[in-house]
Amino acid sequence: MAVSLSVLLMANTAAANMPPPPPKNHADAKQYTPVEPKVNEASPIAHVSPTYPEAAAKANTEGFVVLQFDITETGATDNVTVVESSPEGVFDKSASSALKQWQYKPRVQNGKALRQTGLLVQLDYKLSSDDAD
Repeated sequence: MAVSLSVLLMANTAAANMPPPPPKNHADAKQYTPVEPKVNEASPIAHVSPTYPEAAAKANTEGFVVLQFDITETGATDNVTVVESSPEGVFDKSASSALKQWQYKPRVQNGKALRQTGLLVQLDYKLSSDDAD
């Protein structure tokens, strides 16, 4: 039996990525020039795959964990918490442990690295059968 994990990243998009809206006053609108924000979002550099808990694999248990986390100015993950999991408690420790080792290229705005908060990631735990046996 082969074990596989998939990762679905659901990162919140920072409002700073949005250019400012055009002015509502017609006189000001003539002088309005859209400004491209100098922002880059955090990009994943290194992902450590979570280990499939042995008891869950033996029991043919599949599931998922949704984690909330922050990315620090240095690109490390911080404040990792479980938001939802199914079955509850089975994969939480494995998922949290792996996410704490992930590394990101931090978000930069106007040349300064910024902390990102409230990001979400879902780790899916799936078993796949090996038909070659």
